[in-house]
Amino acid sequence: MSQYSKIREILNTLKDVNADRVLSTLGEKIKIYPTLNYLSIHEEYVKELDQKENFCGAFSVSYILRGLGYKTYKNETIDQDYIAYLARVNVDPSDIEILKRLKKEVANLPREQAEELIRKYRNIWYRFNDLPTTEKSQELGASPEGIIQAIHEVTMSKLGAIPVKTYSKIDGDLLSEEKMNVFLNLLKRSEEYGAQFILNLNTKHLLDSEKIFRLSERLLLREKFKEVFRESVGHYVVCAGLIEVENESFIIIRETYRRYGVHLQPAKYVMKALLRGDGREGGIIIITPKEKEGNLRSLLESSGFRIELWDNGSPFIPFTSQQTS
Repeated sequence: MSQYSKIREILNTLKDVNADRVLSTLGEKIKIYPTLNYLSIHEEYVKELDQKENFCGAFSVSYILRGLGYKTYKNETIDQDYIAYLARVNVDPSDIEILKRLKKEVANLPREQAEELIRKYRNIWYRFNDLPTTEKSQELGASPEGIIQAIHEVTMSKLGAIPVKTYSKIDGDLLSEEKMNVFLNLLKRSEEYGAQFILNLNTKHLLDSEKIFRLSERLLLREKFKEVFRESVGHYVVCAGLIEVENESFIIIRETYRRYGVHLQPAKYVMKALLRGDGREGGIIIITPKEKEGNLRSLLESSGFRIELWDNGSPFIPFTSQQTS
């Protein structure tokens, strides 16, 4: 495949982008650095639909792993529900009670009515009822520890998952402009390390790709537009690579909701999002083949990155306990 064709294929995965217009305007000014297995992972991303309530981390992991060839584990499909179960994602107890009642109701309905009810409540139609629960909204969702544990389990530790902390409640910002440049260079070399990236950030620093029509195309063509930012939410998204136009860097974001889709964000805004600004800690989970994990850890450590878990507010509740309150 030619470099031109490769660029076209990646551009065609982005929301509201006219690849022909971008390529005819930019020509050789545009350079694309997708993560390994970009298209096979994108195919699985499209199949997964939207995330379910509190499942952003599990959603992100599930389609990456399937795109890398990990389709099943212990006779279970690797989907967002199963990853959430293994990662011990915290959910609202009232949703579990509603779900239990609905599942009993569905069992006695004709097939078409049952499927309609399942579609209606898809956002809380968890495959597993025994998820940890919490009544504290700030504790909902997945801990980085849980996400990493799920990755290790379903891949039988063939893949490593390196936690890179970007904000500390004690030490403050851990991601400087210098370190961000190292991260951008790592994205350029991601195929060398077979690396995939999951970002745990605050969405208030991200441009709203739902409300800004043709956001990615406008960024690439450097068109003027009114910047609209999203609400403040702690969230997991996937970083699927980097696009450069002359001296500007744009990160490819795969969102967990279809309305945002795959789109670009200026690197400077992603940096702010990783620093959070909401009092919670943030970070990056880097997935890489086990045999390359040591070299990648050494690179990160020598560049001054803090390799440790962070507290995003969601506690890790092991299988021995079902709730936090």
